[in-house]
Amino acid sequence: MRCPHCGLPGLFPNVRAAQAEPERQALDRRYEDALAAAGIRGARGAVEAFEAAARSSKAVAARSMRELDRLSESDKELFPSYYGMLKGQVRMPHGNEWDILRGIADDALFPGYKEEIRFAALSLDGVGLTRYGECSFVLRESMIAHRATVYEENSTLSMKRHAYEAPPGHRATWEDRAKLCVAKTAGDIQAETGAELFPKLLLDQGATSREDRFVEVHVWGPMTIRSVERVVVGTLRRQAFRKALRDRLAGFDAVLEETR
Repeated sequence: MRCPHCGLPGLFPNVRAAQAEPERQALDRRYEDALAAAGIRGARGAVEAFEAAARSSKAVAARSMRELDRLSESDKELFPSYYGMLKGQVRMPHGNEWDILRGIADDALFPGYKEEIRFAALSLDGVGLTRYGECSFVLRESMIAHRATVYEENSTLSMKRHAYEAPPGHRATWEDRAKLCVAKTAGDIQAETGAELFPKLLLDQGATSREDRFVEVHVWGPMTIRSVERVVVGTLRRQAFRKALRDRLAGFDAVLEETR
């Protein structure tokens, strides 16, 4: 029986796909090319600093306040996958182009196991893609590292652009996430780029979902509030609610953090 918090024991098909030798070799080539180009323009030091920061990046899943309230009630409450929400009649499909494109992309990228994938984004400041919810769940690395992979960008848009064939070297294991971040982002880093700009280089909230810039995280299998190390929210005005929420999260060894 799998643990509902960390997904063990088991093998994880998304990790196997990212570990395939053609994927690793293609990523290594892209990474080395990015470093070489940075060296030519005098930005190697700044790129290496960005890589060091990316090694400490977290997987962050944005959800609504309603979901935070539900998930923090009990460690038996599960993070549903997109398809789990539809099957469980938690929500209806939007019925728009996104639903169609997402279904095609997920079938191609996660053949036979798309219903097991939970999505998140890499973040350096603990804030996720807020269009998906005002609460950012920072996932606990020990609970996901063995079953998480990263993809260079929004996989739905990318797969459509590449005729539903994932280009080699555009996904990586959790351990190689910084290497993928460098391959993707090094060209935007100049010698004078400071560390204060790194969070936005990694995750930039666009005006629309098509303009969001981020590295997508794919986590195979179940998650609960015990899979979370902290929750980042805006300022909570009701003292009683803040205290109750903080106490509930503390019971699962998770921290509530308010942005100001």
